[in-house]
Amino acid sequence: MADLIPVIRASMGGREYYIGKMTFQELAAKVQFYEDLNTSAKLDELLQRRLLVRAADMTQYLLKQKERFYGAIIIAAWGGKPAYIRVRMEDHPLLDNDFEYGLLKFDGRQEYFALDGQHRLKSIKEAIEKDSKLRSEEVSVVILTHERTAEGNVKTRRLFHTLNRYAKPTTTGENIALDEDNIVSIVTRMLLTTINLLHADNLELIRKNLTKTQTDKFTSLAALYDFNYAVLDQIYRFDKEYLRFRPEATHVDNAYKIISSLWLALLDNHKELKDYESGRRTAGDIREPENKPAWGHLLFRPIGLRIYGSVVAHALAEIDYAFERGAEIDPRLWDKVLERIALLPVYFAEYPWKSTIFRSDKIQTGGRAIALKVALYMLSLGVDKQDEEKLREEYRTYMDDHKARLPQRLL
Repeated sequence: MADLIPVIRASMGGREYYIGKMTFQELAAKVQFYEDLNTSAKLDELLQRRLLVRAADMTQYLLKQKERFYGAIIIAAWGGKPAYIRVRMEDHPLLDNDFEYGLLKFDGRQEYFALDGQHRLKSIKEAIEKDSKLRSEEVSVVILTHERTAEGNVKTRRLFHTLNRYAKPTTTGENIALDEDNIVSIVTRMLLTTINLLHADNLELIRKNLTKTQTDKFTSLAALYDFNYAVLDQIYRFDKEYLRFRPEATHVDNAYKIISSLWLALLDNHKELKDYESGRRTAGDIREPENKPAWGHLLFRPIGLRIYGSVVAHALAEIDYAFERGAEIDPRLWDKVLERIALLPVYFAEYPWKSTIFRSDKIQTGGRAIALKVALYMLSLGVDKQDEEKLREEYRTYMDDHKARLPQRLL
């Protein structure tokens, strides 16, 4: 670590800490990982495995994302308290005496470890080995002291646990709203401003599902994303790298044209969607007409929309069409796809939804997988004789009825 680091001194919860910056090179050379503080080899091994898995993706982020940015890494200093030298701000009348700016001086005997930001530290160490130009990049750091005593170890472990336990991850909806690299997130947001049915006011933007009182909402943003993902994945054959880095503009534009043309086709094929979009009926009324959820429409439940997206994707796979990642497709293709699945029931009182995702007048999310399989079977989408026997046994197990028969095929 540099001998002198310009810092701002602050305090919270009885702890004094310092806010500064370091280059990637300085950070990689001087700062170690938190497991050095642990005494359990098993815990060390667990932390190392977690580090390796997540840091690999983050390393690629540093290497490939030109607009890369990391938040502050919290560092604890072993071996005594670094010397803080306050710098007076006499020439700056706007800064009063309460402003604590100075230099943090290290004598070279201290050791340092990342208390929070271990994955970022690991990725920085790996990235600068692969691209030396990154060594001069800078990241903000928060430095606090750690006493090398039994009591000090307890306090530091507690702080490590607190930082990780209460660091609230972003929700699925927030990720979709903020992600500027994942092509599905990007085109899903675009739909919100171009398709009236999918206007933000008609969606639950944070939670994955709807509450009973949200009678004005069509579906959730998360369910819409999952529907779009299932369909676009069939065309684009996503891999991790493709979704982590924003593709070229033509890819985004073409993906948007593909998925928006599908939604326009769905509006033409499902009267209930048109009724809701036009304001003739509420989403709550379509979900539970006359308080009868059994006759609610599949697409107006997040679980139903997700399943339907998978069905569309399977039907799309049967179409003889040469898909190319990033290219446009003929929007008339959706007429063939929707015609292929037109016989699939859309009310919960009917099979394959009855007794799988809809039991005792309630939605059963645990039945999603078996409901999809039975729907594909009924439509003769990729279910051969051997698969049929296996599905029959799975269906009977789920139904807890060893004599249960699969619903009749529609095609």
